[in-house]
Amino acid sequence: MTSSRNARRAVLAGLTAMLTLAAAGVPAYADRPIKRPRPVAGSHAGTAGLKTFATQISQARVAPYGSVAAGEYSEALADLRGLRGTSGPWHEVTNQPYDADDPRYRDPVYSNSGSGWGTVAGRVTGLAAGRGHVWAGGANGGVFRKNLTARHAAWQPMSDRILALSTGDLVYDERADTLWYATGEANTGATTYTGAGVYRLRNPRSGAFTDADRVGGDELESRGINQLKFDGHGTVYAATTRGLWRHSTDRARHREPWQLVLMPNPASDTDITRPYDNIVNDVLIPPRDRGRTVLANAAWRSGAAYNGYYLSTAGGAAGSFARTPLTGLDDADVGNAEFAVSRDGGRFYLVQESPAGLAAGTTALKGVFTASAVRGPWTLVADSPKLEGSGSAIGVDQSYPVGVQAWYNNFVEVDPGDPRHFYVGLEEVYETEDGGATWKTVGPYWNLGFDCYDPAQADGGCPATTHPDQHSIAVSGGRVLIGNDGGVYARPLAPGRSTEDAAGHATDWTNHNAGLRTLQYYSAGTGRDPDRRGFAVAGGLQDNGGSLLRAGARKQVSPFGGDGGDIVVNPRNGCQILNEYTFLVLWTTRTCGVSDGSTSAIFDVSVPDVNARFTAPFRVVRGSRNTGDGASERWVAGGNSFWRHDYGFSYTPAQAAADPARGWKPLHALDATGERLIVGMDAVADPARPADPARDTYIASWCGQTNCNSAGFTRGVVTNWGGAWTELDLGGLPDRFPSNVIFDPADRTNATVLLVFNGFNRRFVEGPGAGVKHVYRGRLSRTSTGVSVRWTDLSAGFPDVPATDVVTVGDRLVVSTDLGVLVADRHATAGTVRWRRVGPPPGTTRSALPLTAVFDLHVSRDGHLYAATHGRGIWRTPLALL
Repeated sequence: MTSSRNARRAVLAGLTAMLTLAAAGVPAYADRPIKRPRPVAGSHAGTAGLKTFATQISQARVAPYGSVAAGEYSEALADLRGLRGTSGPWHEVTNQPYDADDPRYRDPVYSNSGSGWGTVAGRVTGLAAGRGHVWAGGANGGVFRKNLTARHAAWQPMSDRILALSTGDLVYDERADTLWYATGEANTGATTYTGAGVYRLRNPRSGAFTDADRVGGDELESRGINQLKFDGHGTVYAATTRGLWRHSTDRARHREPWQLVLMPNPASDTDITRPYDNIVNDVLIPPRDRGRTVLANAAWRSGAAYNGYYLSTAGGAAGSFARTPLTGLDDADVGNAEFAVSRDGGRFYLVQESPAGLAAGTTALKGVFTASAVRGPWTLVADSPKLEGSGSAIGVDQSYPVGVQAWYNNFVEVDPGDPRHFYVGLEEVYETEDGGATWKTVGPYWNLGFDCYDPAQADGGCPATTHPDQHSIAVSGGRVLIGNDGGVYARPLAPGRSTEDAAGHATDWTNHNAGLRTLQYYSAGTGRDPDRRGFAVAGGLQDNGGSLLRAGARKQVSPFGGDGGDIVVNPRNGCQILNEYTFLVLWTTRTCGVSDGSTSAIFDVSVPDVNARFTAPFRVVRGSRNTGDGASERWVAGGNSFWRHDYGFSYTPAQAAADPARGWKPLHALDATGERLIVGMDAVADPARPADPARDTYIASWCGQTNCNSAGFTRGVVTNWGGAWTELDLGGLPDRFPSNVIFDPADRTNATVLLVFNGFNRRFVEGPGAGVKHVYRGRLSRTSTGVSVRWTDLSAGFPDVPATDVVTVGDRLVVSTDLGVLVADRHATAGTVRWRRVGPPPGTTRSALPLTAVFDLHVSRDGHLYAATHGRGIWRTPLALL
């Protein structure tokens, strides 16, 4: 036990060094130390890594223009619903429980097994409870309902028929038996999608949301909504990424538009150089003055001139808000903040982020404060060191401070029956029973650093805990329920009924994640299971490592910890898996990652690139044979350079240990400064010489400059077709993010390429060419000066929705989008394209693909097309019915 714990501490020390480098702006890829996965979106580069990822997910959909107009979502969905569908049904593959703690997959370095999280789901950004029910909103998976009083209750989706499945907030009005759903995640992480406004559902214990339940018009489309707050006198406020809005709660005024009451910088709303100038994070409304006083926190996580608190004493009317320093708070260092108020209205609570701390690479937590008056004085009752000393798992290894991600995950909530008893959520869950004088870490980050941890015990030897990174909280029926990056957890609310161990860690958490199908996949891969009849399915997930579903298994397991990005599975042997952590930090196993914790079944094969995207692409060289045992293909990977690995799954730990480059060879650098990054790629072997790497043909799409920021944005496609590396002419094509490019397998000369563009549905970008022309076919030819390309636009009839991936199936061209999967005749010309939706209309049947983003398509040898969705797991449909 001791040696295992020391090993974990050693790799966490490596993580600390990586965090320091990242915070200083230094590429953290030179040493490639073996790393213990940090099981959060921040990955090995800490909060800097999470910020990088958040930005890159956004950039794919926005670069390089202004802002998406309200109504774009509705029009895109109308176009999608107007398409004919194919006859093939979709089947949900990952509806089995996902066990992050299976003791058979307890790699001592690379797995999170033993953490204490148990069964996990995807990020839950909205949570509400009442009348024996709980409602959970997935980051991009929609709303699920569960009856807590039923003996064998199951989660049920209840928002699949509406426009957006991205969740900002959920609020249950128990007196009216009404559930309010604010769409559009807005935790400043930008890791998912903006929404389509606010919906109100009566009798949510049995009903389901429809388009008719939307409150107002399209004013809040293309926004994130962080909080809904009610004044108790007929008004609801929506704190959004584009200002503070309000609406009447009177159902008779349901269709009236939302009213904008606070926009800190109106001129910035259409200025593409100032996309973060109007974020409102939360609202505090004292219940004792009949809605006359409204306090708003408006702030960008990294600091901006407008950051601060804005007070209205005129009932929140438009034009009545003024920036107001609050006594006891540092007005020069105000970041993202969340409020809570006691039921009697006599005590206010605040957890606030520090932009200065975020910039310094230290804790981003300014502190936890309380006050009895809105203007203050506000009193500090907890800071990072105090919470770290309360039994925090983060404090065990000193790898990063408590509150390092306070800009991304934070909440505060007070016990309705006791104003001195309240909870704070950051990376962990903290509880105080005496107004903040003393604290307990009731939901530690994990158990891996504690003395109780024993990998030889099935449960890890410690009490079950909550998954890291807290986002939402609800109190009802004597329970406190927590929503985080791993799903939903609950425990008794009353201190007299709840229990903790001597360290203050809760011993009574109930895991509610079985059946909560909100997993956020980036990728999927399949291979024949070597030990069972059928195929194994693996995938890389945001926040939840790499999953594996063995053939015939009743649950998924997690061989790889941390984040999970792209993935490669040997189709002949599904236990041979290449998994991405982040930034082309790659890990591989040849045994499905099976380990009892005493030895490692996984080893590091990271790419020594100077600058890769958070989730960077890597692929097999199609049709190749590796130069080792020849039993699997070669690999390619893309960062700032194009890389090749000649050994594939024949590579051994001994070979990796002897080679600092882990077997990777650089083939082509995009530029000399490291600012361009590969985002999509393909590689094909010579059919006549499959074992000869020198005969491979490559192509990659890329974006730049400065890591693909909108300012100075560039994009391109590069290939070695024709013998020399050549930048293809993209004249006339959209100046947007080129999500993926492949060679058409039907053309054995590799002279035909298929290219898809992202773009449209983020708040920050719209301009000439945005939102149109998503799919192209290119014909390559040799000229006296090199290589030329003739592009054909295949976008006619394609809905105005971002495209993410492209594959071919027989004579079909299949494209994944942010609203599902589309198919057309691969050989169509520009004027004859007939796009169809794959499967039934969303929300109409269980065999319909949910209306969520599909990040990856995988054509499997088991006869199915697999779709990795970023919010509702992995689905498949028969290839023969496309």
